[in-house]
Amino acid sequence: MQDRIFEYRRAAIEDIEELVRTRILVLRAAQKRHSRKYGGDGMRYYQGNGVYRFLENCEQRGSFYWTGRNLWLLIYGDEYNEPRVLTVASGMKLDVQITEDEKRALNVAKQLTKNTDLPINFVRFDPAKPFEQVRYWEQGMHTMPVLSDMDLRERFEQYGLTMNEKRAKKSINDKGSSTYHEWQRTHMGDSILAVDIDLLRLDNGRISEMIELKRSHKDIKIWEPYEDDYNNFILLSRLARKTNLDFYIVYNHRTKKPFMDDVSIVKLFEFDHRTQPYCRYLTSMTMQQFAAAGTTRER
Repeated sequence: MQDRIFEYRRAAIEDIEELVRTRILVLRAAQKRHSRKYGGDGMRYYQGNGVYRFLENCEQRGSFYWTGRNLWLLIYGDEYNEPRVLTVASGMKLDVQITEDEKRALNVAKQLTKNTDLPINFVRFDPAKPFEQVRYWEQGMHTMPVLSDMDLRERFEQYGLTMNEKRAKKSINDKGSSTYHEWQRTHMGDSILAVDIDLLRLDNGRISEMIELKRSHKDIKIWEPYEDDYNNFILLSRLARKTNLDFYIVYNHRTKKPFMDDVSIVKLFEFDHRTQPYCRYLTSMTMQQFAAAGTTRER
């Protein structure tokens, strides 16, 4: 771990020319996106994630994994912030064959739970219809039957999750992403944690880091992870440590008027539920430096 911390700090050495180039690229990309989406009206609020957009177009694209549109990796935890089940949720018509993106997400879930006792399951719902039926799979099943939403409740109960009519806990900045997310918040107990896995770093195809992405209007110099989110972070940290992964929080600044997701500089924190304090600031760096950072680490 000391090698990793030194590497990040070394990467944070001020490089003015690189910073200027990165800022110019970010601004130009934002202008093009606004022009295409809104006919040149860049004042309208654009919903997206600048970190994903940067990584999608950088040289290190193959060193990262995140789920695409209408596909999610979700970890569910109990009242003690213990991981109970890792779910791949997919918004797609129920009668189509499993897609390559869904297969890859399932393979990633299997890698995240390899040599652990943590189960995984798969839920496919039709995003264009009311949430009444799903395709469902869990380990040991050879088919993917159609279940009712009530049957789905029972499937999650088998993992030790308390289902009731209260809304599930979520981070204060989280918004409903799909009819499935709304279903989970309505039907899962208030003791259940439901957290999306934002980003994974890969080392020769193997997962080496789990990364939580955060952004807000707060100045990057003063922002720190909110204690209200610590239960979510503890859950993610516990999942990561089950397979000896590092867990980081990466923050970038954004503005609303005009909207810009500024990823020219990101702020990096390490979070480990086994240590005190849990959260530790590491460094700030350019997005390019973050993307290019290696994965050598010592524990």
